[in-house]
Amino acid sequence: MKTEIYELPQGRIGIFHSDKNLSFGFLELEENQELNKHSRPVDEELIQIKGISEITLFEETETKTIMLKEGEKIIIPANTEHIHANKMNEKSLTFWKFEGDITEIIDKIREANK
Repeated sequence: MKTEIYELPQGRIGIFHSDKNLSFGFLELEENQELNKHSRPVDEELIQIKGISEITLFEETETKTIMLKEGEKIIIPANTEHIHANKMNEKSLTFWKFEGDITEIIDKIREANK
């Protein structure tokens, strides 16, 4: 997959690379926006580049929220439902990376935003 930037109602997703082994890119969320609850079939690594992100994890026995500040990193375990939110009054920029191809996930996001 070549580099792509996909516009969302909440911001945009940039895909720098995606093949069967590895996908990575960025998520830019506008002020006071969030993605719908979702999960990935593999571990997902997030590094906060700009602003602050609020990551809510829905685990088997509890729900917890983590404030991800600039320079901080989190690894979200495979199949963990989560919400990525920007509750601040400035844009948020997060780098993401995981093993595997993101094409199918992006296709689902496109379909949900039609």
